[in-house]
Amino acid sequence: MKRSVWRLTLMLVLISCWQAPETLSGEIALINGTLIDGTGNESGIDVVIVIHDDRIAAIGPQNTVKIPVNAHIIDVEDSTILPGFINAHVHDGYSEQNLQTWVQSGVTTVRDLAGVPQFELRNTLNADPHNARLVAVGPMVTTPGGYPGFGLTVKSPEDARQKVNELIDDGADLIKIPIEDDLQGRRWPMLSEEEIAAIVETAHARGLPVSAHISRAKHLKMAIEAGVDDVAHMIVDTLPDDLITRMIERDIYWEPTLELWQCVRHKHGVPWDKTAITNLRRFVAADGKVALGNDFAGYTCDFDSGMPMTEIMLMQRAGMTPMQIIVAATKHAAHVCNREQELGTLEPGKIADIIVVNGNPLENLDVLQDVSIVIHNGEVIRNN
Repeated sequence: MKRSVWRLTLMLVLISCWQAPETLSGEIALINGTLIDGTGNESGIDVVIVIHDDRIAAIGPQNTVKIPVNAHIIDVEDSTILPGFINAHVHDGYSEQNLQTWVQSGVTTVRDLAGVPQFELRNTLNADPHNARLVAVGPMVTTPGGYPGFGLTVKSPEDARQKVNELIDDGADLIKIPIEDDLQGRRWPMLSEEEIAAIVETAHARGLPVSAHISRAKHLKMAIEAGVDDVAHMIVDTLPDDLITRMIERDIYWEPTLELWQCVRHKHGVPWDKTAITNLRRFVAADGKVALGNDFAGYTCDFDSGMPMTEIMLMQRAGMTPMQIIVAATKHAAHVCNREQELGTLEPGKIADIIVVNGNPLENLDVLQDVSIVIHNGEVIRNN
């Protein structure tokens, strides 16, 4: 009898330990880490970050930061602390399974750039810190019969203003438009310049940015003139120097979705387009701002959810440095999500979305696949 009781007690203890993926919140201190804060500045060593509730309370060298007496201390020696990564171009972002896979991999925010409007569901999903934060467009605003073949259609500038206002009232985080008349081997009707201008003006008046699906230089020119905030996808014909200059002068960001480009190339036997890659190299060399986004679940490609390593490695192949890629995945991606005031860099007062990786990604980007700690909204969601 005593032996049975002892075995039962031991079993209960083991079960309780096995069930204990520790979720910490309140006051937390990360110590002894190397810091890459997302700003592009040089990394710091032996850094302390203090988290209070969902915010970063303090950050700096160990001898300058006071750790609260009751803080949960996590030693991250030999590891690198970074902002939570942001995938700024996904679809199927309303899937709880996808959101949980993303956050476990270190992607704490995703921007769903077109789909069925489910803004109440977005709010419900965002209330759970075990899901990556979802920033959602809802449907693309397009013309009848226009790309991508579905969306919120508008028939005039006046109609565009009304429907964009209604979409924002419903809860859209930003607006997306296609400026596309020749894709996937077919011709598409396209928004007029007047409709594009009306959409951008209306969104900006309500404080929201506009993202544009573009693949041709002539359409990029239209987007620049209308004042869009970021452009998605590779430009397949040569970009004139003046367009690159105007993009940079007007602070227009670019998420090239290289993984999508690779997928299309493999599916259709299209050679790797040197012109498109050269455009991106020239943009980066001119200090253009790139945001990370791989178009997860877009087109007919089968991407794995999680850390978008294929996109990251293709960005490096296109000539971006590890630091430029990290900034693209943090600060710049937060900007195109319209969340740069709260996300994207590690600074006091910002939301505590933090990841810790084993090793130094400035030396080897592969370590981004080895995420040991994820803190999302101030809660430790993963701690290996």
